[in-house]
Formats: sequence, structure tokens, C-alpha cells
Amino acid sequence: MPDYRRKEKSGSNVENLSKKLDEIITRLDLLEKMILENPENRAAAAAVGLARLSVGVYGEPLKLAERLKNAERYLRRKQIAQDEISRCIIQALAVKGALNISAITRQVTGMRGKASRRIIRERVKKLQDEGVLSKNDGKVPTYELVKQADQ
Repeated sequence: MPDYRRKEKSGSNVENLSKKLDEIITRLDLLEKMILENPENRAAAAAVGLARLSVGVYGEPLKLAERLKNAERYLRRKQIAQDEISRCIIQALAVKGALNISAITRQVTGMRGKASRRIIRERVKKLQDEGVLSKNDGKVPTYELVKQADQ
């Protein structure tokens, strides 16, 4: 039982760390903007920009870890665990982030060896109806995993 709590706590730690990094990046952006407004401080702007870039390097791995932890929770559901295509869709979105139907189909094809756009579209719709995926409307609609609250 203690291991389970530690896993859940580490998930929230990743989330907290990600939020803190986002705040630091926002503050560094603001500092850089303020420095650039004063021509005398242009040399300092390069240092702040480099610091922002360095902090940003850690952001993406944390987001990936958060998506993988979220996907793990969905993959425990019996209905999803028994459906290979749904599992592949969730795994693809966990690793790559938001994707459109074509990109999801390419990822699933890479995992399974074959995949039909029609079947992928149907499973994505089903997962969306179940609250597992959300659709981001845009010029090209993309889908991503719905973030679950820590349980």
C-alpha cells in the first residue's frame, strides 16, 4: 500500500514541478522583455534568454512523464486493455502529445503493422465519447488524452 501512495505522490510532484517550471519560464520571458526595452541592457537579455532556454529543456520531459502516467491509468481499464487498437491510440497520444487522425493512424501502423483510418477514426470517436480523449478544434482537428485527477 505505501508504494501506491508513493506513485500517486510522485505524479503530483511531477505536476507541481512542471507548474513551477512554467512559472519560471513566464518570469524569464517578462524579464527578457523588460531588459530589451532598455537598450543599455541588451547584453543581459542574451543571458536571460539562455536561462529561459535551459529551463525550457526540462519542461518537455516532465510533460511526457505526466502524459505517460495519465495513459497508464486509462490502460488499466478492462475495456481499453482488451482492445489493441485503443491501447495503441492511447500509447501514441501519450508519447507524441496531440495528434490528428492521420498522425494517429501512422503511429498505430508503426506499432501494429497495419491500421485503417476508418477504424482509427471510429475508435477515436468511441474514446472521445468515453471521456478518454478530447478534440482540439482547429484548422486540422487534433486529439489528446483527457487529464485525469489523481486518484
